Parts: sequence; structure tokens; C-alpha cells
Amino acid sequence: MRKIHKIRLTVVLLLLNCIAYGVNYFEFSPKIEAISESTTFEIFLFTDKETGTKSSLLQVGEFLQDQDGFWPFESFYVETPKGTNQHTGRFRGFFTGYLLSEFLFYNLMILAIVVFIKLW
Repeated sequence: MRKIHKIRLTVVLLLLNCIAYGVNYFEFSPKIEAISESTTFEIFLFTDKETGTKSSLLQVGEFLQDQDGFWPFESFYVETPKGTNQHTGRFRGFFTGYLLSEFLFYNLMILAIVVFIKLW
């Protein structure tokens, strides 16, 4: 792999990390909602954080959802009963649950790989 490709790949990965953390930090969550008689689907593009909710508790229907764990091992789609014969489905977004711990971990991994390749 040529040096310019390594630099570009590193910059792209760092930029992706910054975008993922930024949309969660600034709670940027475009929402698409589809409602039928017994089903409601909520589709969030980046994250399902909404202004006014705590970062660890997210409202889905009538239930609060805890974050599952470390990104990308999150539940990206959840479905909860809303009432009798009704339910709410939610796609939580591509970067849901991407918090400061994930941002630091993945940036340190990129740095460690770059240093390892330089020293190898």
C-alpha cells in the first residue's frame, strides 16, 4: 500500500469517527415516521437521541430503552408493544450509542495501527 493511500485511509477513518461522535454529541437526528392503523415505524438516520431525553434513556413507544453496550454491538432496531394489537418499531440510526468512550477507543486503535505500521 502506498504512503498516500495510508494517509487518506487514516484521515477518512478519523473523519468518520468525528462524524459519528458529532451527531450524537449535538443530537442531530433526522426522523422519518410512518404510521398505519396498528403499527408505527420511526426511522432515525444517524442516532435516536432527541433533545430533552437523557443520553442513556431513550423513549420507544411507552418504554424506555437502555443503551446495549459498545458500538457497533447496539440494537439498531427495536420493537415494542404500544397497546392492544399495536406496536412501535424503531430503527435507531447508524451511529446510535456512539459515545465518548467509543470515540476515544476507535481513535486510539487507529493511532496504534498507524504507529505499528510505521515501526514495522
